[in-house]
Amino acid sequence: MSVTSIFSRVRQESTRDKVRAAIKEAILAGRLKTGERLTEILLSREFNVSRAVIREALQQLAHEGLVEQNSYKGTRVVQLSPQQIDEFLAARLLLEGEIVRQAQARLTDEDKKQLKAMARKLESVVNNPQLYAELDLALHERIWELSGNQTFGKLLTQITSPLFAMGTIMRYSTAVKDGHAKKLDRPSDHTRLIAAICDGTADEAVRAMREHITHNWKPTRQGVAELLDSGAEVKRGRRRKAR
Repeated sequence: MSVTSIFSRVRQESTRDKVRAAIKEAILAGRLKTGERLTEILLSREFNVSRAVIREALQQLAHEGLVEQNSYKGTRVVQLSPQQIDEFLAARLLLEGEIVRQAQARLTDEDKKQLKAMARKLESVVNNPQLYAELDLALHERIWELSGNQTFGKLLTQITSPLFAMGTIMRYSTAVKDGHAKKLDRPSDHTRLIAAICDGTADEAVRAMREHITHNWKPTRQGVAELLDSGAEVKRGRRRKAR
């Protein structure tokens, strides 16, 4: 194999990753709306890359749960229904409760110091939804990593990515019925969660994680339901005008 071919492959992979990162950032920043269709042709023109690169990037995003791919409807930004959120959250409560228990048993003093620092940094950016979502996910991923349970970690990545995406999108969304920005309640305090994991008992850590997840779930689910109801009302109004 020639050196040229090796470097060619590396550049192509780098391009795909950059495209994936750019699309992901646009989703988490709310510039791409929930349910919005993503077409390979338009994206390849926008990024000035081949459709193959776009296809690979979208496949990665689908694996992360940020987009949904369907042979009939194509690729769209994730759009979870309230029922799907309930299902994802139920699975997350089971998996993350157990993974916290496993992580706590393995934590070193250095691990605890790192988690507390990550929690403080996260709380300092609470008014920046995009950065908050990125740091929030990074903190949870670090907890999963510290558990040593790679299987649960992979499952949680698939489950939580669409939830994080929906939560962030909702913070940027506009309520159709009144035209005002729809804001969710302030996320729960991560410093208390990390304190329970680092300094509490195993049961206290699990309880704190469950309360943390549930607190953040309620406003997201309510916001999604209201957004879908508003969208349905708009469609009904359009149909009435078309008659």
